Amino acid sequence: MPAVSSQLAERFDKVRELVDVAEMYAADGAPLSAMQNLVDAIATIRRIIEPASGQNQQPMPLERLVEVMEGALRRRTPEEIAAVPWIAEAIGLHCPAIRAQGEVAALAERQHRAALAEWISRDWTCLCVVSCDEDPATACSLSGQQHVHPAIPGHPGAYGPCPVHPDAPGDR
Repeated sequence: MPAVSSQLAERFDKVRELVDVAEMYAADGAPLSAMQNLVDAIATIRRIIEPASGQNQQPMPLERLVEVMEGALRRRTPEEIAAVPWIAEAIGLHCPAIRAQGEVAALAERQHRAALAEWISRDWTCLCVVSCDEDPATACSLSGQQHVHPAIPGHPGAYGPCPVHPDAPGDR
């Protein structure tokens, strides 16, 4: 039982760490990085409260799995064999490190698809970084008109003077 509670404590620590880093990213003006850390925290929480479906499965006996692999190697490359989902799952049941890599890969694939969908559905009619009236820290006297304020290198979330209205009062 102590090993289980130790693992659980490690997972809770990981959730706290991910949320703390997300908070730092958000404070630094990096919302996408903050969101990514929150997504990772959610995945960690789900692993705590929802046991993985593979945990209750009886693995194929190792000898049988090795025989299947040896037979498959006569006709296929290791890469082709590894691409078969049930093979990856069967190997993962014998090797927790490979199973964990598979879970990370599945999460990364879902996040990649979500990022692709977001990019595809983005409104490309306006490529502005910020509107002057969205943030008082970057507001110029012509607030409300969409235009780009350049980011200041090395200062995430900080923007330089308005290039469209360089003489605008209040834009210093």
